[in-house]
Amino acid sequence: MKKSVLALILLVSMFLICLTGCSDDPAASVDMQAVYDSYTEYLPDMVILDEKDMLNLYGVDSEKCTQAIVATCSDGLRSDEVWLIQAVDDVAAEEIVQFAQNRIDREGEETKDYAPEQYAVVEKAQIIVDGNNVIMIISPDVDKLVELYNSAK
Repeated sequence: MKKSVLALILLVSMFLICLTGCSDDPAASVDMQAVYDSYTEYLPDMVILDEKDMLNLYGVDSEKCTQAIVATCSDGLRSDEVWLIQAVDDVAAEEIVQFAQNRIDREGEETKDYAPEQYAVVEKAQIIVDGNNVIMIISPDVDKLVELYNSAK
């Protein structure tokens, strides 16, 4: 009888651990392509960077991402840029956040003197960290794009 009770307690404990430890993280289930698709009506013509350009231009290593869309405006006079990245772990996410902040800082420096209207857009840029998801948005419609990301979770 004692062995049966002990086995039952062990089984229930394992079940409860699985329920709490194995539950789906809403951030992990976000489909970044679907989020990007929802952004297109608010963005100008964009170029989605390939893995090589993500690494060479911004330092983002695709091997540290489970999903990654990095898009920049095809018009070099506009600062619009979107990063929708799901990192493989929290260490990679922290690294990507640093790259995103560096990108915003550089874009701000570049536009401050010659394009004050674009500088104002860059000043409102946002970086969202949601689990291992790193979202960086530079857009006049940043608030709407953040809202669309949040509704995708």
